[in-house]
Amino acid sequence: MSPAVPQLPPAATIPGPSGSPPATPAAARELQRPGVPTQSAPLPATGRLSPASPSQVGQAVTVDGATTVAPRGPRGGFDISRQGPDGARTVITQSLRPDGSRRVVGYRQIEDGRTGTTTRIYGDGRRVVWGRDFEQRSIGNGVDFVTRQDGRREATLPDGRPVYRDRFTTFKDLSGEPRRMIERTRYTRWWKGRPVYETRPVVRYYDAGFFYGAPVAYYRPRPLPPAYIAIYVVPFPVPLPAVAFGMVDEWVAFASTPRAYTDPAVLMGDMQIWSGFEEGRAYSAPWSGTSLYGSPQAASVRSAMVQMQQQAASQTEGSPFNPQQPGSLDLGSPFGYEGAPSPGAAVSVSEEVRLRVREQVRSTVALLQAGTPLTLGGVLAAPDAAAYLFQTAQPLVVSELSGGGECFLNTGDLIGFYSLPDEASGFAMMTVVASGPGSCSPRSVVPVSLSDLQEMLNGFAERAEDNLQRVLSCTASGSC
Repeated sequence: MSPAVPQLPPAATIPGPSGSPPATPAAARELQRPGVPTQSAPLPATGRLSPASPSQVGQAVTVDGATTVAPRGPRGGFDISRQGPDGARTVITQSLRPDGSRRVVGYRQIEDGRTGTTTRIYGDGRRVVWGRDFEQRSIGNGVDFVTRQDGRREATLPDGRPVYRDRFTTFKDLSGEPRRMIERTRYTRWWKGRPVYETRPVVRYYDAGFFYGAPVAYYRPRPLPPAYIAIYVVPFPVPLPAVAFGMVDEWVAFASTPRAYTDPAVLMGDMQIWSGFEEGRAYSAPWSGTSLYGSPQAASVRSAMVQMQQQAASQTEGSPFNPQQPGSLDLGSPFGYEGAPSPGAAVSVSEEVRLRVREQVRSTVALLQAGTPLTLGGVLAAPDAAAYLFQTAQPLVVSELSGGGECFLNTGDLIGFYSLPDEASGFAMMTVVASGPGSCSPRSVVPVSLSDLQEMLNGFAERAEDNLQRVLSCTASGSC
């Protein structure tokens, strides 16, 4: 047990599911919105969709003994699936984004009965492994993120060095009762797109619990030192230039970005947004000299996609579903993985979103000052729960209900409630509000597990804490 950890208040102070959701039907209606395709409920503990129903996918056409093509919905989507001689299955899914553009995702899926794992290798190099009690995601330049069913998480660099790692530990609360907690040790932070090892690892603690039956971990902060609060509430005596914190315009495009900040609340709100997208970009930056896009496995998937697409386009001409959807199955056009994914333009963030995040940072700093966790139960109990924005804490693969297929939420992406969390499935339907390159597009509707939503709240509080430290350090050293 680390002596640096303060004595903890009783667990009953943490908002739980019993008082979390809006208590009245009117409040529930405020959050619940129509139109979610309920036949596409996510499978428990995975986020993957259950097999599509006939209303989603039309009659499949057999191309050969191993390949089928099926239209998906009325808007020109389709699935091409081929079973390989080794048992692996290659799939191409085309769906239509909310803005009318196409999204094409291709992957090879490998089932391993011996280990009980399902592995997907995507055409852009990303990998997802579902095991009996874990999910592992590898993105960009090979950083691995693992989420375990018991609530523990970890991340490792391509060379195996840890970014952070969780372990269970036990503490006694004020009443002397033992309490199980998760101890997370962070070894690496991100600076200008590169991992930098901490001089002294950062240790944080989380209460392990459940919300609507889903395992969650609540970040329990130490009360902030007075210096952190002072740097947030007192205007800067000398304006702080935005460039002191990096090339902000490369990550986020606000309607107007001041060249220098005098109000710490405005700076902290903007930093909360841009530092998230900065970290998300770091996961695909070529700092390690390697890229999953260039791996032999990814190249093999892309090659198979080209062959499948050409074969399907030539052999489905005149098939029964074409007259019903004239010109909708664009099987012969490029499939979207022509080159390595580029960083892309800065993420556009509206003034409304900017102001909302600023207010959330303000309330989060108040919680940090008191050493109080930011919890999903607390968010749902608030009168403005419908407007709350979640910032993705680590990359996730999700099902895109608004257009079919799959997409990724990357670190920094902002999402909001589409409907209330589902007590039965452990998921909430979310709308993408702002997202970076390679992420689910804005206005997409995606299911996100309650465990991951709570992790986003943890990450939001931790990011606010880290950003306060950044501002304090630069003002104290005069390096701003």
